[in-house]
Amino acid sequence: MRQGKLASVAVVMSTYNGEKYVQEQLESVLAQDYGNLAVFVRDDGSRDDTVKVLERYERDGKISLERGKNVGVVRSFFSLLKSVAGRFSYVAFCDQDDHWHADKVSRAVSVLAERDERVPQLYCSEYVFCDSDLRPQGKSHLNQRGVDFPTMLYENMVSGNTVLMNDVLVRTVVNAGVDGVYCHDWWCALVASAIGELTFDDFASLDYRRTGANVSATGTGGMSLLRYRARKFLQGGELENVTLQLKKLESDFGTTMPMERRRLLGRFLNGGRLTKAVTPIRLRQKKSEELALRILFLLGRL
Repeated sequence: MRQGKLASVAVVMSTYNGEKYVQEQLESVLAQDYGNLAVFVRDDGSRDDTVKVLERYERDGKISLERGKNVGVVRSFFSLLKSVAGRFSYVAFCDQDDHWHADKVSRAVSVLAERDERVPQLYCSEYVFCDSDLRPQGKSHLNQRGVDFPTMLYENMVSGNTVLMNDVLVRTVVNAGVDGVYCHDWWCALVASAIGELTFDDFASLDYRRTGANVSATGTGGMSLLRYRARKFLQGGELENVTLQLKKLESDFGTTMPMERRRLLGRFLNGGRLTKAVTPIRLRQKKSEELALRILFLLGRL
């Protein structure tokens, strides 16, 4: 970032039936202590009064609002990325029901400003777990063993609501297209870790509201977490989606990845069951989930 010039930041938010909390989220974004920020919201076909809430901010010139058809969260966020690509120094993902700490953006920008701006860069952080009334339940501990290319292959270690990306990464993922992308935040972090840099900050940047729509077993332990993981990844084609996303990574960026990363990705996409199961590299943060992943390799599920 050039000295004396505040880098521009676009905040992109996709909403869907979020009337209950979206005002509080927007107020926390607009209250950031960072002075060069623009907010872009795409409503993904809400059937409640979300758009009415958003229109008040649009009339006041505080946000740019797109009223869209329902295409799902991944394609909705990609539509937003396409609309801001090449126009801002950095782009931040934003959910519809959290509360950002006032220094969230300024902290992230200060970190990425020290990185090589010529390559894809992605910043992410921890957050504070809260109940539906934003009562703190404790800090997240997403990063327990380090976050890098191997640990991003089979586990999404990046919470999208904490993400800040440089424009190089935004243009890179937009040009690659959305087909084959499983999760927008996971994909962006995968690309950054594959051909650029991913920075994980121990800083808690926001209050993450756990509501009926987004409550998972994340942040818990024991059998409840194991049951949640098994239900999520063994049902509904989740495993296939993970593999398809890795195949897209190889197809789109295999030739530009460093050789070591390219070979590792090829090992998991093209190797035999035993080859994948005994690869001597840590892939998951928790030991129990690492064991479960190796079993899935042996069973040919991944």
